[in-house]
Amino acid sequence: MKPPQYRPDIDGLRAIAVILVVAYHAGLPGLAFGFIGVDIFFVISGYLITSLLMRELADTGHISLLAFYGRRIRRLMPAMVVVILSSLVLGYVLLTPIGQQQSLAESAIASIAFFANYYFIATTGGYFDGPTDQVPLLHMWSLSVEEQFYALWPVLLIVGTLLAKRCGKHPWTFLAAIATVGIGASFCYGVWLSSLNPNAAYFSVLSRGWQLLAGALLASLIGRGLLPQASNIAMSALAVLGAVLLLVAASIIEGSHGYPGWAGMLPVLSALALIVSGFGSASTPISWLLSTRPFVFVGKVSYPWYLWHWPLLAMSRAYHLGEADLSRDLVLVALSFVLACLTYRLVEKPAVRFFKRHSITNKQLVKLGGLSSVLLALAAFGLMSHANQQKSVGLYRQLESAAKDMPDLRAACHLSTPFQGLPEVPICMNRSETASPDLLLWGDSHADHYSPMLDELASDLQFTFLQRTFSTCPPLMGYSHGYSSGHSRENDRHCELFKAEMASELSRLVEGGLSGVVLSASWLGRTSSETHIAQAEEGLRKTVDTLLGHGLRIVVVAPTPVFSVPMTECLARRTEASCSAFQRQREKRREAMLAVMHDIAEHETDVRVVDFHAQLCPGGKCHSLLGGTVVYRDEHHLTTRAARELASSAHGDIAWLLADTAPGR
Repeated sequence: MKPPQYRPDIDGLRAIAVILVVAYHAGLPGLAFGFIGVDIFFVISGYLITSLLMRELADTGHISLLAFYGRRIRRLMPAMVVVILSSLVLGYVLLTPIGQQQSLAESAIASIAFFANYYFIATTGGYFDGPTDQVPLLHMWSLSVEEQFYALWPVLLIVGTLLAKRCGKHPWTFLAAIATVGIGASFCYGVWLSSLNPNAAYFSVLSRGWQLLAGALLASLIGRGLLPQASNIAMSALAVLGAVLLLVAASIIEGSHGYPGWAGMLPVLSALALIVSGFGSASTPISWLLSTRPFVFVGKVSYPWYLWHWPLLAMSRAYHLGEADLSRDLVLVALSFVLACLTYRLVEKPAVRFFKRHSITNKQLVKLGGLSSVLLALAAFGLMSHANQQKSVGLYRQLESAAKDMPDLRAACHLSTPFQGLPEVPICMNRSETASPDLLLWGDSHADHYSPMLDELASDLQFTFLQRTFSTCPPLMGYSHGYSSGHSRENDRHCELFKAEMASELSRLVEGGLSGVVLSASWLGRTSSETHIAQAEEGLRKTVDTLLGHGLRIVVVAPTPVFSVPMTECLARRTEASCSAFQRQREKRREAMLAVMHDIAEHETDVRVVDFHAQLCPGGKCHSLLGGTVVYRDEHHLTTRAARELASSAHGDIAWLLADTAPGR
């Protein structure tokens, strides 16, 4: 087997990949597909690493796991240690101790253990979830995928080689077979998982492994000499095809789709085509371009640039409470490139020279990698310990408590996709020993946050209420928020299933003595256009008519104020007055929805509207702190304490709901 020769165009392809990722993370317009750069990295990695392993196999007749992992440590650890340690220091300065520093420390430990992808599956709403743009080490998921893959791949190559020798076959036969089967299994699993659990599909090595295996299969084909000889014209055409596939991927791939799924084939095939096209006897125009000095240089520093860019962007966004600023982010991208160049010249290259000069063995490298991981973990635990001490005193303690101040019934009774049926009635009543509820609380998370208010009133008015709430699912019959508005079709489908169950349950509840219903939702999120306002009005009228048809009284809770940043994080950094300035100006939406509600109430004597605007926004200004109480646990959900303090304002209306008789019944 010929030793793999250096391919400057592959460094250029690395440059394309990292530029796509960095531009996407910086929020450059028109580059919403840039995350596919990671797919290209995976193909390149699978191709290069497998080529080196096959070269070792051809030269020595075996593969040394110790030498392989020694090389991985020498390649990855120097820059990685510097960036993670720097991130911990920056986190100490820029992040708050009420969750942010703890999460950074946890993700640092997960990154060191190359388990970050599964950590983020468990702790985030997904790669494309809004809050993840403030998670400093989110990008470490891809390194974890690679190292999990390489924990197994060399072992499979060794096993395949042994089986080939026993069967009298060439090792290539088994290696290609293993790669082919793996590609099929991983790809099919990824397509299936993308529709079932997009978050896991994006991060999991099981659904990403086929992209690395695609590069590995190419390496085995080339290593065996099975690449067909083709003319320069054919290679140029292949290069153009690779570029076209990348452009097609750019036009059809976006984060709201389940990814990688079927669409993940496009960047993978593009990378494969561009790699193969570089094997022609003469350079193609595209491979020539990728081989030019600017592209090659960016490719050489692509690894440290990838490491540096995201912590700077994420921590800056966290420090500025998520406020978007493209100019600021572009400056940070430029700074991260400078840091990448310095890391390449002052850390990576000197580290390689040091290891060679002192003849550091692979065994010593593995030990050094383990020691570095332990020291980084200790630094992460140090930050976590500091943060836990800080959050236990003063305002931080109050804010930490507020961020976690959620209703008692939420854990068991607030549902989300996938809908798997309504919980048993006794589980979701404030008094489980009661046979049936007097009132029903129905809506989304903005109904859930009012359950403490009803619980507070229940002691005085002696009633039992049942909570039926579902995330992003307002109590609007025949109306779904819609895929085009940023919510998945899957959520809409499950929301409709929930509302259908609610409709069938109403009769049983009325027979059991139900007298009234409290409707609440994130109404302002359903009225982003005149069309949505009309749809929301129609849905609310249908719901009200259904409830009135059962002889029930209804209280509709008016919209709650909405802020653009989490109030607990804002109060940890700024004054209460400056935090109040982050209220979203949605007066037109609020007025439109209130007009609908009041019009219904004016024509239906068994419907009332309850508006807490005067209590939450005294003097017309909405506050994040009222009388020492933190009002919101995030951007728009009330804390349990704040909800309970609203009880006196709702006393008369809830008492009216419980009245034995109602005019017109």
